[in-house]
Amino acid sequence: MTKVLRASDNVRAYKAERPEDNRRASKCRFNPTSYASKAKVSLLPSGTMNHPFGSRSGCSLGLSMRVIQLDSPRNQQELTDFVTRWTSATSNVTSEVVQGDAPINATYNIWTQLCVPTNGTASKTVELAVHGIGPDHSYWTLGGRGSKYNYVEAALKAGRAILVYDRLGVGKSAKPDGISKVQTATEVEIAAQLAKYLRGNPQGHNFSRVIGIGHSYGSVQLVGVAGKYGNLLDATILTGFSTSDQFVLPAIATFGWEIASLNNPKRFGGLQSSYITPHDISNIQQNFFRFGNYDPAILQAAEDTKWTATLGELLTQGASPAFNYTNPVLVVTGDKDYIFCGGNCYQKTADGSNLIEGSKVLFPNVSNFSTIIPAEVGHGINFQLNAADTYARINGWVAQLG
Repeated sequence: MTKVLRASDNVRAYKAERPEDNRRASKCRFNPTSYASKAKVSLLPSGTMNHPFGSRSGCSLGLSMRVIQLDSPRNQQELTDFVTRWTSATSNVTSEVVQGDAPINATYNIWTQLCVPTNGTASKTVELAVHGIGPDHSYWTLGGRGSKYNYVEAALKAGRAILVYDRLGVGKSAKPDGISKVQTATEVEIAAQLAKYLRGNPQGHNFSRVIGIGHSYGSVQLVGVAGKYGNLLDATILTGFSTSDQFVLPAIATFGWEIASLNNPKRFGGLQSSYITPHDISNIQQNFFRFGNYDPAILQAAEDTKWTATLGELLTQGASPAFNYTNPVLVVTGDKDYIFCGGNCYQKTADGSNLIEGSKVLFPNVSNFSTIIPAEVGHGINFQLNAADTYARINGWVAQLG
């Protein structure tokens, strides 16, 4: 069943409860059929893996984690000092603390929700939606039924199914050590396993096309999936993304990171000090919103429902070119994106392209590469007043895939 959570006086966020029987269908408030469950994802250095939702598939993962020589901060002052040193102009902190690799053997519970249209026509296309740092899966369902900010509803109305989930360390998913366990490699592998699950007739649905859509750090993970697994996804949509890394560390510094358990003891009191969160609503506004193009209630909802990042994922973020990926790619980034463009995505790269067009460097063998740069839009595309227009342009791009 679906529980309605009031995020502010005039903004509603809808979240699904986990049914005891993972096969049980429920009705979302925006009228898809919804399957909410916890996927048990096993990550092994080699051999076989447990596929999500109890099915099994034999494959070799070859998964390893980065060895990070860093202790969890003992207090807020230690965290602030670390962030200051790490984001300084001549910083070499990452190379100092990230040293080598180590294999991982672990199993994590990941909360997921698969929504499919109920218009009588079986959907052949399903999206895998990966949220970034800051929100949980509700980034994709913002505002609930009838909301122009609700991307899930936009996808369903266009005839596509969609699976949303809470990334490792966020929301209703497992929260292991925030330095040694919650890292980019782990999250890339989880996203890949969920993509494989969607190819295996989930809940009796036979999807012929799986499209990945990510936001920010979620986009980074999808680049990682393409780099490791080639054409596992039939198409990839990266939102809130560019390959320009010169703006990322300065932007990270503006989050005003606090130890999450100190920032909000009621919500985050049980988390280790390696889990951190933005200080307050002003930090959320600076990094995600374009002034003049948002409803203040949405900004408040983003603050009220914010989640955490871990030191491990922040120190290991990044992706390499996906040489074996050849399927279509769409990059959708607001022209005023502060984190990935320093507030101006039309800056030119060495070859004369803008920062978003420059993302093609990650996909050297992709011929169908497109970009959309919505006007007066910040990093949080789904938070802006013209979100529905952006969704319509994404829907148009997907439709032309055939």
